[in-house]
Amino acid sequence: MVLVVAALLIELTTAVQYWVTRRGIAQQITEMAQRDFNATSNTAELKAKVETTVQHLLPEVERLTNAGNIDSVCVVVKLCLQESKEIVGVDFCLKGQGEEKPHGIYIYKDEDINQITHRTIDFNFTKRSWYQKGIGSDAFWSEPYKSHYRISWMCTFARAVRNAEGSVVGVIGADVPMSEISALATGIYNNQQQSLFYIILIHVFGLGVLAFIIQRAISSESHLHEVEAEKESIKNELTIARDIQLAMVPKMFPAFPERSDVDVYASLTPAKEVGGDLYDFLIRDEKLFFCVGDVSGKGVPSALVMAMACSVFRMLCAREAAPDRIVTAMNDTMAADNEYNMFITLFVGVLDLPTGRLRYCNAGHPAPLINGVPLETNENLAVGVFPGVKFKMRERKILYGDTIFLFTDGLNEAMNQEQQLFGKERMTDICLQHAAEAKENPQKASPQSLINTMFEAVNAYVGEVVQSDDLTLMAIRYSRQQLDARLHCDITLECNIDEVPKLADFVDSVCFALNLSPSLTMQMNLAIEEAVVNVINYAYPAGSPGKVNVEATANDQKLKFVITDTGKPFDPTTRGNVDTSLPVEERNIGGLGIHLIRKYMDSINYEREDGKNILTLRKQLDGSTNS
Repeated sequence: MVLVVAALLIELTTAVQYWVTRRGIAQQITEMAQRDFNATSNTAELKAKVETTVQHLLPEVERLTNAGNIDSVCVVVKLCLQESKEIVGVDFCLKGQGEEKPHGIYIYKDEDINQITHRTIDFNFTKRSWYQKGIGSDAFWSEPYKSHYRISWMCTFARAVRNAEGSVVGVIGADVPMSEISALATGIYNNQQQSLFYIILIHVFGLGVLAFIIQRAISSESHLHEVEAEKESIKNELTIARDIQLAMVPKMFPAFPERSDVDVYASLTPAKEVGGDLYDFLIRDEKLFFCVGDVSGKGVPSALVMAMACSVFRMLCAREAAPDRIVTAMNDTMAADNEYNMFITLFVGVLDLPTGRLRYCNAGHPAPLINGVPLETNENLAVGVFPGVKFKMRERKILYGDTIFLFTDGLNEAMNQEQQLFGKERMTDICLQHAAEAKENPQKASPQSLINTMFEAVNAYVGEVVQSDDLTLMAIRYSRQQLDARLHCDITLECNIDEVPKLADFVDSVCFALNLSPSLTMQMNLAIEEAVVNVINYAYPAGSPGKVNVEATANDQKLKFVITDTGKPFDPTTRGNVDTSLPVEERNIGGLGIHLIRKYMDSINYEREDGKNILTLRKQLDGSTNS
């Protein structure tokens, strides 16, 4: 607005100046033309009167000059001016002789005091045309010139003043005002003075506006520097926050290079510096815990909720094995003191790696795809809406070669320039095509290949459109771990404590066949004995017959024991760790057996499948454990 006002003022000033000048010139030209027409007949008469007056005055002036009586010259000239109405002033100038400089007297009618006076000429009159021509001729009319003492134009009739010998000693000139020209000049001057007030007023206002613009510009520049500095600081902080946020989710791939039964790949791309999407995964007790979520909103608030959700998920996975209990506990935590009513759509899954059993709980999140087919899910509320909500879980079997694809709505709701969605149908087609290609070419079966294909497809679809929502993708490919078994044997025992020596012989024979050290053999005996004795004592009702099977499989890298019984369900992995730093009398009863198993085995996994308790124990073998 300030710039527009300044521009309008400039245009207004130019328009006023143009209008005033055009109007004044047109008016004065018209008046001048009229006056010239009226005054033409009087010009010859005026010329004759002036010349006659000077002609009559000249002899007396020459006589008094030759007599050196300059004061009398002034008196004579004054008398002449009193009688002449046409002449307003007389210049009497002597050129000087020898070292004497030229000097002159101007006798004129002083309008201010209404009388005839005289003064010494205080400018270099020798440069004037009437003086220069008058010295060299008997009579001369000068061109009109601007008077030195009046705001008027003059013409001067000049005659040479001679001494007795006839030599020129000076010049006398009669000043005749040019009435027409003078009137024109006066009119233009007056018009300019009148219009100048308004022009000056506009210019003063314009200068005020300009000063305001400069002040605002300086203030804005200073504020801009402050804002830029603050913006840069915020940008740096958000960059750090982005790095911290991305550091909270796994980003080292392959995630489990030591395993051949599962491959995971994931990617998180925030729409802003930080976002509200999350993903996480970890393996505990031969179970893959994984989740994908989307916090409501975007930016810093969502990122803070996302960080809390990731922390709570990790904490719960350390002690819970059921996805519904994990989601329920997360909901109670997130819903407490939720003043901003933020919520999370969340999918949590637990995949048992030895059996392929997938248990999952969906809290308002888009259903994942398994080989391009949507997974059937329960209708649960999002996490954080209401406390005390009980979430339901479902389960299904995952087969060898299956790929689970999880995503946030930043994928299917991505829009192109025509505001059209990427859509679930297009996403499903890509997954189906990838699954078909993976069957023909195993190299394309990797989760990273699927994620890259999906990314390329959505980027090509949206083109140059700026990403409007966070985008998170995760793919999990499951394959039963195939051991190139160097050893595979099993033993079935009656649920009787007298069968324990047979178990010890079986474990010793396995360890001997693998050439394990005595200390490692002792550890294996303690761990397997604790697990089997626990089944003998608690799996079946007292006096009821029962059996327990122990299967051993090994190669050069791994040793696996699978303990199976058909007794009542019991998951020893849910027991907490024993605090061995406490005195014996202060510890809770039980739990020491599972503590020893966790200590001596690298992983422990429990599943209840087809009415059977299946406990899988694994030990990693390397050169340091062999004798």
